[in-house]
Amino acid sequence: MNIANALKRMVPYRLVLMRRELLPLMAKWTRKNMRRRDMIPILHFHLTDHCNLNCRGCDNFSPLAPDTFTETEAFEADCRRMAQLMGTRNRIKEIQLLGGEPLLHPQVTRFMDIARSCFPHTPINLVSNGLLLPKEDERFWECCRRNDVQIIVTKYPIKFDYHAMAAHVRAQGVRFSFYGNTEVVEKTMVCVPLDVEGRQNATDSFLRCARANRCIALDHGRLYTCSLIPYVKYFNRRFGTRLEVTPHDYIDIHSVESFDSILDFICKPMPFCRHCNLKGTVGNIKFGISRRERSEWTGSDD
Repeated sequence: MNIANALKRMVPYRLVLMRRELLPLMAKWTRKNMRRRDMIPILHFHLTDHCNLNCRGCDNFSPLAPDTFTETEAFEADCRRMAQLMGTRNRIKEIQLLGGEPLLHPQVTRFMDIARSCFPHTPINLVSNGLLLPKEDERFWECCRRNDVQIIVTKYPIKFDYHAMAAHVRAQGVRFSFYGNTEVVEKTMVCVPLDVEGRQNATDSFLRCARANRCIALDHGRLYTCSLIPYVKYFNRRFGTRLEVTPHDYIDIHSVESFDSILDFICKPMPFCRHCNLKGTVGNIKFGISRRERSEWTGSDD
């Protein structure tokens, strides 16, 4: 165990929960989400929208998604356009290849090659639940090494030997870490209730949000200020709702003229933010597998 994890174990879990509850209020008071940044903190690319674990209330709506595989051609077009807009200066702090479960994509190595080709100086992380890693072949590991891709795994409270998996990954000479503090603290879930009627104050929701102006999602040319908006379509299809995503909720990277225009856009509340009830957030929910019930995302059976 490294020093950081040892220190995490020493912190009482109730203090961890208190911090989680205070962060949205601190974010609102400081209005940090509306500060225009000079770079994108984390850029998300979905390789798949579906998953092989399907956590209850997944904020990517993966339990509701059909088998969905991103086309490498679309991914490459988006990467090349972002690199073109960025110019010679690296303005993306981190790229995450994720899902869904990215290892379900049969061309996962091609995505890593494309990402590194377009972003030679940006840290690239493959974010996974880790269940398929023991089955990967040498071609996969060589691709990770060649492209200096780090694998980040969320440790869930399920019957799976995560430490054997981690040792196996490291034995391949590939950088590895667990997501957040999930190695030492049991993973729990958080529910930010969806307001189907859109009655929330969009600015207030944006200011409180942990994803806004931080976890930026790029999906088929459309860039969103958070990673929930592009996948709410699966919630709508499952439950017959109409949480509308309009052209005001994203920016088209193939039409925009500069990277600065993107940074100006993502630091502002989106109309869709009215559908997120941040004030009603419920944390420390015991992990479970989704039953694909509406209440997992709305917090109630209404």
